Amino acid sequence: MTHSVADHAWLPDHQLHVAATLAHVDATLERINLLVHQYTAQGPLALQETAVGNQVNLAVTGISPVPEALPRLVADALTQLRAVLEHTVYAEVEHRLARPLSAQESRALEMPAAVARDGFDEWLTHRWRRHLPPLHSGAAISQRLRALQPFQRRDPNEHPLKILVEYTNLAKHRMPTVAAARLGAVYAAAPHPGLTVSQPLKMRPQAGDGQPLNIGDVIASIPRGARVELSIVSTVSLQRPHTQMWNIAVNELADLEDWVRTTAIPTLITGSRDVAPLPPQMDIFSGQNDLRSALQSAGAQSAAERGRQRLQAATALANMLDPIAGIGMSEAISTWVVSLDMPALQQCIDRLSHARSSTRNLRRVVDEILNEVRAAESGRG
Repeated sequence: MTHSVADHAWLPDHQLHVAATLAHVDATLERINLLVHQYTAQGPLALQETAVGNQVNLAVTGISPVPEALPRLVADALTQLRAVLEHTVYAEVEHRLARPLSAQESRALEMPAAVARDGFDEWLTHRWRRHLPPLHSGAAISQRLRALQPFQRRDPNEHPLKILVEYTNLAKHRMPTVAAARLGAVYAAAPHPGLTVSQPLKMRPQAGDGQPLNIGDVIASIPRGARVELSIVSTVSLQRPHTQMWNIAVNELADLEDWVRTTAIPTLITGSRDVAPLPPQMDIFSGQNDLRSALQSAGAQSAAERGRQRLQAATALANMLDPIAGIGMSEAISTWVVSLDMPALQQCIDRLSHARSSTRNLRRVVDEILNEVRAAESGRG
């Protein structure tokens, strides 16, 4: 999708830096999503069947460690999301003052995150902030800041700003974000009356869903002699520092990015979120003479949306290949498809779709693709 200059006329020149920082966050989130997909596609759990009486239990015997890059990339993305709020407040106050801020005033400016009304009022009356007219009670910026405070929500701990601040305080002062593999769901291809699972499938998982994984955990149990095809969904999740609640990483990051980009930034600059949202995907790896012009060609899909499309395409391609690939290729195919970018995935899907009218052509295309899978597997070895 392309945008006209008029779409983002609400973003003044002194706030154009916001678009570049949001694009940096989006690029970081894309790296995170790819890393998560690669980790989960490899099947991070080692499992073993054990007969106990009339049942066969499926237990966890190993868990692949989450790549060390992941919590650090998450911390980078979240820190930049908080920074873009701080930069917006700073630029807006300085613009309205029509003069540079002093060193003391600069140090006093930040994005507050008050869980109580009196806490925000105290923030406004700080010795340096109270002398800045844009932050006087009733002034436009102070009212916009007030509207974004965690105390505006019934449970301040669930407010996006509170969540963002807690994550970034942890990352800045103590450790990177806490990330871990968790069990998202265990479910059968077809219902079986004797099957029990520790984590049933939920169509719309919420924050806090899923379960921790430990060596020895029994995640499914079936009657002896029964043949049940199971799907096991593992997730990479983040632990919120202030509530200890776990949430699927890509969902948590998508929600926080969306709030900052579509609610917080427009509110700080215009007083409302009812404006054309800034596009998340802009080229910041080439030198830009005019950021405003660059917005016209920026992509409107967020990293989360692109990641969902890519995962759907990878799943579709794997499902097309698996039935005709032969025994023993499923794991290699799953690992290979997740390594492809969206254009490569779509190209493979198109090749298979066009060849379906002829059995001979279909077999030839499948063989060509499977040779690519084997070459990739050999390269990894």
